[in-house]
Amino acid sequence: MKEVQLRPLVTHNLLKAYTRPEALGGPAPAGNGFGALLAETIGKTAEAHRLAAGTIPAAAMDAGIDVHQVMIAQEEASITFELLMEVRNKLLEGYQQLMAMQV
Repeated sequence: MKEVQLRPLVTHNLLKAYTRPEALGGPAPAGNGFGALLAETIGKTAEAHRLAAGTIPAAAMDAGIDVHQVMIAQEEASITFELLMEVRNKLLEGYQQLMAMQV
């Protein structure tokens, strides 16, 4: 059985963590991290709802959009919103558990 040396891996990861600009007090690069991912997801959810809302008048005015396309757009918007709400609920649950911990 091969023995794995963890010290070089840990040292390498620590060096990477402390040489990032945000760790040294500089600005964090845009587009990285959980906050950016969450903001992107919120934007995509809003866009899905905007597109779904636009399909209803287009279908009513017979602009080449079928009823099934309207229903698909509405369901996609609904599912993305439900997913976003579940992520929010899990974040709040985790925050509440952290706040309940005794130091």
